[in-house]
Amino acid sequence: MKLIEIIISILIGLMSSACGAPVSSGSGSNTSDVMEVSQMEIIIDVNDNKLTAELANSTAAKELAEKLKSEPITVTLNEYGGFEKVGDLPWSLTKTDEQLSTEPGDIMLYQGNQMTIFYNSNSWSYTKLGHIENTTQEELKALFGEGDVTVTLSLKE
Repeated sequence: MKLIEIIISILIGLMSSACGAPVSSGSGSNTSDVMEVSQMEIIIDVNDNKLTAELANSTAAKELAEKLKSEPITVTLNEYGGFEKVGDLPWSLTKTDEQLSTEPGDIMLYQGNQMTIFYNSNSWSYTKLGHIENTTQEELKALFGEGDVTVTLSLKE
């Protein structure tokens, strides 16, 4: 009987590793830098409204968080195409562009030194920085309004 239990345990172990399933100790103590970055949030202050955005799992998002640790930044965003606001960052970030379809609330890095905030959808090659949480498309359109808008980005504490 004990031999059967050992064989079953070995087979379960082999099947788990063959399927790529992670083996969990159940302690919940597995953390990584990527997880920490994905749980970081920034505050976007636009027209005296504070929006919260969760940062993406990207090198650029991690670099942005590091920059914002020193001090907040202010960026002027210009209207583009009726679906996004685009503005120059004060520095370049590492771009790892891929073809993406955006949705309202997405924050993207464009050309390594521009930030784009979407209030509608588009498909292009971007590096994802994050996503504005708990805000509808209509609310984003109303907040960002027509024309240029100035936003201040800070790291949420």
